[in-house]
Amino acid sequence: MKTAFYLFVLMLALCYNANGQGTKTEGIILDKVATLPEVRSFIKTAKASHPALMIAGQPDKDFKYYWVKVGINNFDMFRTNYNFYVDPKTYEIFYFDTMADEGPQVISLKLWRRWYHTKGYNQMHTYKAGRLIVLSN
Repeated sequence: MKTAFYLFVLMLALCYNANGQGTKTEGIILDKVATLPEVRSFIKTAKASHPALMIAGQPDKDFKYYWVKVGINNFDMFRTNYNFYVDPKTYEIFYFDTMADEGPQVISLKLWRRWYHTKGYNQMHTYKAGRLIVLSN
């Protein structure tokens, strides 16, 4: 199973760079995100739906992260399951929480992993004093 995963990561990196797109930094970033346990599990369970990773945004003068989307790529469209931000200087990975009431929030992987399985996490929520609070309708 490990061999299949590493083959997937290698093919991803080769395809990404073979298209004349991407840089060495972007290849490293995709590799790092692909090795997250949650992403590895997703790739394994979504195999029939063509799981993929893609660079959705690059750093610029106003934004310091690479944006990596993880999702399925079939029927000529990409459906995002996870959004990550990666600092290109440190390669630290953050989770981009799109369900936060205050607007999308960048949170640490540690916090995301703590809250991800919380009941209601996939509903609108907010953060107060280091706690996740699910908002009711």
